[in-house]
Amino acid sequence: MSDRLMTALKVTAGVTAAVAVGTAYVLVHEHRRKLKKEKRVATAAAGGSADGSTPSVLAVDKLIELLAESANAAYQLIEQTRKMVHEKHVQTGASLENCVDELQKDFEAAMETVMGSIRAKHGVTEQAMSAAMVQHQSNPTVAAAVTALREAMGGKAPPGYGQASPSSETEAAKQRRRKKAGKRTG
Repeated sequence: MSDRLMTALKVTAGVTAAVAVGTAYVLVHEHRRKLKKEKRVATAAAGGSADGSTPSVLAVDKLIELLAESANAAYQLIEQTRKMVHEKHVQTGASLENCVDELQKDFEAAMETVMGSIRAKHGVTEQAMSAAMVQHQSNPTVAAAVTALREAMGGKAPPGYGQASPSSETEAAKQRRRKKAGKRTG
């Protein structure tokens, strides 16, 4: 086989491995959330909340905003991880699977940090967000936002990816300036 084909196969395998890592993360996270939800339901049935306080439920629009921001951040992290896996593979010559395995723990920690920082930025706890998702689960817009987050964690770009964050707007402006500069020089 040619070197180009081998490289293409290796890159494809790397991307596939990164998606598999993302999917595994989503499955583990969903399982943990399901267990927490069952615990909350059981505690609520007993007449209280898990931490002894009355949780405040987020408004639908705030929940959708948080879910969209989380989906964008999760997808961006997955894209960065894919690049890191590929770079590590190219630099070290190690197999893509080994590169993915080495970066797995860092990826999981980074994902938890990103999600936690988004919640903290908006002053929302994971419990409040989960309670809002349960309360508004029949809302089609909320359901679509939750699906977008799950898909983003699985490696699929969320709707409107990059439009919500100021840093991506800055990047888009930079790209426009580069195009204009290229037209002037070319």
